[in-house]
Amino acid sequence: MLKIYDRAAMARALTLDLDPRLHALLESRFPSLVTADGDLTDWTEFLIVEYGDAESDVVRELGFSPLVEPLDGARFGSAGFQPFWDDLIDHDGWFELTLSFGSTFAYILYIEDAAGVMPELRSMCRQYAR
Repeated sequence: MLKIYDRAAMARALTLDLDPRLHALLESRFPSLVTADGDLTDWTEFLIVEYGDAESDVVRELGFSPLVEPLDGARFGSAGFQPFWDDLIDHDGWFELTLSFGSTFAYILYIEDAAGVMPELRSMCRQYAR
């Protein structure tokens, strides 16, 4: 699991041996955090979910699971589960799940769509991604 939480971590991530599709996504997202309306770089954290990562790893990094609706505790697959994120995009091999908090802070999760990567999370992404 790779967590990217500031400019230095962003720069370092782009030097790593990453899947080329993930590298391209990160390379396009980092600059988009700076706009004429402001700079969200220090208010955005990225989490890369890959083979071998577990839900407990995600919870440790974020403080919650993307599989559990935070207000009522409904888990993906159970009655009452409703998507609670801002956006979920299928990038052909990687899912991008965005959760914002307030007007500035956001988590952006990149979830690899590959065998062995958190099957329940991938199933949720496949069901709800646009």
